[in-house]
Amino acid sequence: MELLYTGIKYESLTSLAKNSESHILKSFFFVGGVLLILFGYFGLNYSGFCFAEMRYLSKEEKIRAVFDYLNSRDTLPLDNAPDPKHVKDKSFDGYNLAHIKYKSFDEHIALYPECCSVNPGGGYEVPPVNFLDRIFGYDSGDVVVINFQVRYLDENGSLKTVENRFDSYLQNCGKPQ
Repeated sequence: MELLYTGIKYESLTSLAKNSESHILKSFFFVGGVLLILFGYFGLNYSGFCFAEMRYLSKEEKIRAVFDYLNSRDTLPLDNAPDPKHVKDKSFDGYNLAHIKYKSFDEHIALYPECCSVNPGGGYEVPPVNFLDRIFGYDSGDVVVINFQVRYLDENGSLKTVENRFDSYLQNCGKPQ
């Protein structure tokens, strides 16, 4: 009787060990799968992938997004602003200039074909990228540099331009920051 009893006890212990190993293996695969999905998602975000459009943006699309943002503004901050007494717009405070907007990006690029670049190298006038912003897609890591020709009217009503450099980060789907 004891032999039979110990045999049952031994079999139940081995089946319990097999169930435990199976449970650990299932848990390992579940956790591994979740981590794989998270690393894939964060890795694609870090690389600049746009999930809303399920693709990477081209350099032209990035430049166009920053240009459209700058051109849509009513005033632009200038580093090398003209003397306020030589500007027709008397609200000009020496820093923010009400500019004459371009009709489109194509008009600007036809006049100034070498105006724009993505990650040209050298120093930038933007703070370093935050790692968390990169993995969550709030920052693509690309810097778009535009030498924007700001158009304005001088005191005589003549069209003048002043070049100003704008360095901008983009979110993964092209929204300037």
